[in-house]
Amino acid sequence: MARQRIFCRQNFPMSQPCLSKKNCQACGNNPTPHFPAWLAETAQVFLNPLDRIIIRGWVYSLLSRLAHKFFIGSIYVLKLFGVAKPNANITRVVCERGKVFWQEAIRRGILMGNFIVCGRSVDVYQAVVRNKRIYFNGLPRPIRTDSGSELWLDDKELLKKKLQQADLPVARGGSFSRWDKILEMFRQLDKPVIIKPRLGSRGRHTTTNVFTVEELKQAFKIAKQLCHWVIMEEHLEGSVYRATLINGKLAGLLRGDPPRVVGDGVHTIAELIDIKNKTRHHLVSEVIIDNQHLSFLSRRGWALNSVPTGGEIIDLLEKIGVSYGGFRAEVIKETHPEIKNVMEQAAAVVDDPLVGFDFIIKDVTIPPQGQKWGIIECNGTPFIDLHHEPLAGEPSNVARELWNYVEENVERF
Repeated sequence: MARQRIFCRQNFPMSQPCLSKKNCQACGNNPTPHFPAWLAETAQVFLNPLDRIIIRGWVYSLLSRLAHKFFIGSIYVLKLFGVAKPNANITRVVCERGKVFWQEAIRRGILMGNFIVCGRSVDVYQAVVRNKRIYFNGLPRPIRTDSGSELWLDDKELLKKKLQQADLPVARGGSFSRWDKILEMFRQLDKPVIIKPRLGSRGRHTTTNVFTVEELKQAFKIAKQLCHWVIMEEHLEGSVYRATLINGKLAGLLRGDPPRVVGDGVHTIAELIDIKNKTRHHLVSEVIIDNQHLSFLSRRGWALNSVPTGGEIIDLLEKIGVSYGGFRAEVIKETHPEIKNVMEQAAAVVDDPLVGFDFIIKDVTIPPQGQKWGIIECNGTPFIDLHHEPLAGEPSNVARELWNYVEENVERF
């Protein structure tokens, strides 16, 4: 059958902005209340200049310690009134990130547990390390860092500027709050572009493969639901990689793929999706086509009845992960040394003992020179469990490296 590629952007409009988290396709599988998220993320961007002043003096040290004491005090108060109860049963942990960290604690003989609040297990933990009890949310972090990076590393625009100053690769683009300004820059960038909230994670309200002004307008509205400021960047081709660094050293590197099919010159995209669903890994969810998929395919000039040529890779959605029908593989061993070196240089710029950098590149096994690639964001509480449980590749024990750091620096927690 001859290849059919149908340009039908007008047939499948992008997801309409929604007013709540319920059934929000833009949030994907990780819904969040829109207005509280918008308020928190917008306030953080607005306060970032003040944060940069604070970290230069003793005020930062004092506020960091007060915030940590307030966190611990809140736990004690909740325990006192019976609202929070300690839990020593690892099977009740709901976050896999916390579970793999707990499992490593057990192997080391470290006492660790989390809390049950109002009958629900929460991602808050306590552990006894070298006779000191520490408390943390998600993963342990020092009370304060020398750089104060925990105040700004989740801000994609500030991160971009600091990496650019260090001559490290990032995608061209910037931060915008006004339509006229983002439209002006859109006309200067190579197409397609990607639009996303300036703060936030897990791909919420992100739109990729934006080619036209009309698509830009819709993507801008969607991103602004979670933050007043929006990031626009040139779209980078390739898989999304998560480099997790502990104390400046690369501890794990995971490749994350969106749901995709490979053309054979015979089957339509719809038929290839059906084949994919029937032959998928048991941990990979089925691809169930909705308006998000149709819109994404449309922006790339595809339709469900299109027939890709043999070997042609067709991504079905911008979001990555097995819950969307994607794939993940640990690739630290086959990653080119120069790429590893760039990640460690980026960690030095951020100067934080626990970071996860996301970057996009076509081929991680060859030198980065000649490839259009870049770091797109940073996460201060990375999902280390993904390195422990890849669908392919040898697992990396990131929890072990993090516990090594905690035990050697327990006085900082």
